[in-house]
Amino acid sequence: MSIRFTLAIAVGVTVLALTSALRAQHDANTHRHPAAAKLKNPVAASAGSIAAGRKRYDQHCSECHGNAGKGDGYEGEGLEKKPSNLTDATWDHGTTDGEIFLVIRDGAGPKSDMKGFGKKLETKELWDVVNFVRTLGPQKSRE
Repeated sequence: MSIRFTLAIAVGVTVLALTSALRAQHDANTHRHPAAAKLKNPVAASAGSIAAGRKRYDQHCSECHGNAGKGDGYEGEGLEKKPSNLTDATWDHGTTDGEIFLVIRDGAGPKSDMKGFGKKLETKELWDVVNFVRTLGPQKSRE
């Protein structure tokens, strides 16, 4: 086998293992994601990124979380557990950019109505949504 092929296999296995570990950490109660917390946001929170994140939020998130992120969207009305209020001080799945990214990408866990957007949005778009969500409500530590 060539060195490139071996390296590609090793990288692929590492990414798969990390993704599986991050997904396995999810439960329905307030909790943290230590592995996800280590993820650093590679997209600067520029005006352009925040505007792009707002556009994706409006397309994919506002139906449940509401236009202002208060968890009062029309699609959330019939859900057993109401969508999270993204403007309050309580974040059930962690407060770091990496933890927010994980929830947007993978969903809020198997018992949650929030499914992930990892197959609908590109990685940069997911980070743009993280940057936009950061503009809602009180500012929380990015790390």
